[in-house]
Amino acid sequence: MDDYEKFFNELCAEYYEKILKYVYFNIKDETYSRDITQNVFLIVYEKIEYVFKHPNIGGFIFQTAKNLVRQHKREIYNKLMMEINDEDIINVSYSTFEISDFLDKEINEFDYISDVLNMLTDEKRNLYNLYYIKRKPMEEIAYELGIGYSAVRMRYVRLRKEIRDLVKELAEKKF
Repeated sequence: MDDYEKFFNELCAEYYEKILKYVYFNIKDETYSRDITQNVFLIVYEKIEYVFKHPNIGGFIFQTAKNLVRQHKREIYNKLMMEINDEDIINVSYSTFEISDFLDKEINEFDYISDVLNMLTDEKRNLYNLYYIKRKPMEEIAYELGIGYSAVRMRYVRLRKEIRDLVKELAEKKF
């Protein structure tokens, strides 16, 4: 066994479970989590000479996982959008009056999104714009705002919770 194989085996022993937990936390599907984790270590194996010399090996591995999770989420989103936009929509009969009444209502998603965003403070709307619209990494947002990465991360977590609460509140009012 050469040095690179030994190094790779050590990386697998140290990081495999951590990466698997990270991926599962982000996508909540065991099968996909295992597949993505395998792909992370396949990339690490293919770039083992680069990883061997990398100053932040763990950071490289986690960034690779993060990129593959994002790619997976984009693929799922695109697949869902294709299914939603497909003209061959299957008619389903609903058994209760409430469900069919709910489905008959016209919903303008853009007004709904606008309502939620208008309920946010300027600071939170700016964070939303930087992260979701401009798709900037949190490190770059932290630099741009002149605050620490952990502060941006915490603001992002709080923003997600606030948006969930606002959506729930609006849904209860409108529907």
